[in-house]
Amino acid sequence: MGTLISLVALVAVVYSTRRPEERDSHALAKYEKHWVALIVVIFVVFSASTLAYLPYPYAHANVKPNMILDVQAQQFAWCLSPAGTWGAPNCETNVVIPIGDTVYFNVSSIDVTHGFGVYDAAGSILFQVQVMPGFYNNIMYQFTAAGTYYIRCLEFCGYGHYLMISQVLNVTSS
Repeated sequence: MGTLISLVALVAVVYSTRRPEERDSHALAKYEKHWVALIVVIFVVFSASTLAYLPYPYAHANVKPNMILDVQAQQFAWCLSPAGTWGAPNCETNVVIPIGDTVYFNVSSIDVTHGFGVYDAAGSILFQVQVMPGFYNNIMYQFTAAGTYYIRCLEFCGYGHYLMISQVLNVTSS
């Protein structure tokens, strides 16, 4: 009943505000709807074309990772361990990844919200994902260049936040 009343009110407002003598006086007014439609189509096509670049596992069901790492965040440290061996004492201080391997990071936090960001040696961020207590987020990345990679916390997590930098990912050619 409320929907019918709203519809009648909408029709009444639209009908009462229409005046046939009022018209758009500028020459391009009749093309405005076409321009809006064109912009919407361009936006949708652009958005759809970027879906293949999403780093999340659900976007790439056909990609099988070479390595699975469980990442546990806590104030103020990261713990990386092989899949299925969550947390201490299984933390690895140096994870060696062969060049070209796709790594599946399964991340969670045991205390507060963190941001898991991986940086290359030049300090450029490669990818990031939120790390929240009670949730498991996943992200995949293919390491294509040899070198040392750093993990930094991207979410303020307390007074020792600046200490959450780890040098644990070493990508090698062999």
